[in-house]
Amino acid sequence: MRNVLTTVLILLTAAMLAGMGSLGAPEGTVPKTEENIKAQVIDRAGVSTDLSRFSMDGNVFLEGGRGEGTMSVFFRELKEVSFGPVSGEDAPAELLLKSGSRLQLKVRKSAIFYGDTGAGAYRISASDVSRIVFHK
Repeated sequence: MRNVLTTVLILLTAAMLAGMGSLGAPEGTVPKTEENIKAQVIDRAGVSTDLSRFSMDGNVFLEGGRGEGTMSVFFRELKEVSFGPVSGEDAPAELLLKSGSRLQLKVRKSAIFYGDTGAGAYRISASDVSRIVFHK
């Protein structure tokens, strides 16, 4: 009976440890999306990276807080996003829509943007992004 209990505990521990890996896309890959969004990401160090298959947490929309609610804006509606200084858990974002109007959202600083550089997979957290420019 003791051997059975030990075996069960070992299997449960192994299952828990296996589940603690990356919660996003597997390392070295880019999430599959419905649309192939192309964007240029400029990080806070000023480094610019052109990406295809761009996504936020595997989605083709930007999600953030607006007042007491949450708002999602599809990337295809955006021209540019500029991020302000990180404060607490959020990074303030000013969205410039293709229509010309502007919108303010608070994006989770832990949100991850993904893309394909053509030479490999790219990922960056919202807290490290300065600006995103969307290509047609």
